[in-house]
Amino acid sequence: MSASIDSTSNRVEEQIDLLHTVINGQQVLVRSSEIKEVLRPKTLTPVPMGPDHVIGLVNVNGQVYCIIDAGGVTSLPRCQRKVGPRTRFLLLRHNAMHVGIWVDEVSKMQKAEHSVLANADNNGDSVYRIEIDGVAYDLLQCISLLH
Repeated sequence: MSASIDSTSNRVEEQIDLLHTVINGQQVLVRSSEIKEVLRPKTLTPVPMGPDHVIGLVNVNGQVYCIIDAGGVTSLPRCQRKVGPRTRFLLLRHNAMHVGIWVDEVSKMQKAEHSVLANADNNGDSVYRIEIDGVAYDLLQCISLLH
């Protein structure tokens, strides 16, 4: 997190770091504070008769993570599930659950003012549409996926 000064009101605006990702061609932002680790794809163990959104299980340093398709539990499009050079697993930060999401690409880090994200925080939805510098993005609230 960092801060910027709003020249019109001379107040300091807190900025939040976001990871810019792509899921099936759609631009999706995720708060960096919700991500524990970004990994290149590893071999997944299928989950027979598991829910459709569960892609598989992966062992990361002795810890088993469930990798899910965020599009299977939100309004986002389903991921392509084809491993490419830009495919990544985002391991989510949670005290008890070990879950990761599949993204087709990780693009860059991006900053947004806290006020831009305030409506998303109060909404309670797992996906919220925001605009940053005139560009519309979907904000994936990963914490809501884990409740």
